Amino acid sequence: MRKNLIVNLASIKELRQFLNVPSESEAVRIAVEDRLLAEKLASAATRMAKRGGLMDVFQRSQGRPGKGQR
Repeated sequence: MRKNLIVNLASIKELRQFLNVPSESEAVRIAVEDRLLAEKLASAATRMAKRGGLMDVFQRSQGRPGKGQR
């Protein structure tokens, strides 16, 4: 779908170079998808924290030495 957006042209050009993609449109598509993923991950982390976080089934975060930690 085509959308008209007002964006900072210098930022889009810098993003395209940073991502090493052939077009500014591709850079914007990647940036949008990356941001959506970051938001989904942050939301999932918040939900997990509200439920008490992750269970440490191997008890490695309680200061017990693991491989190479003696």
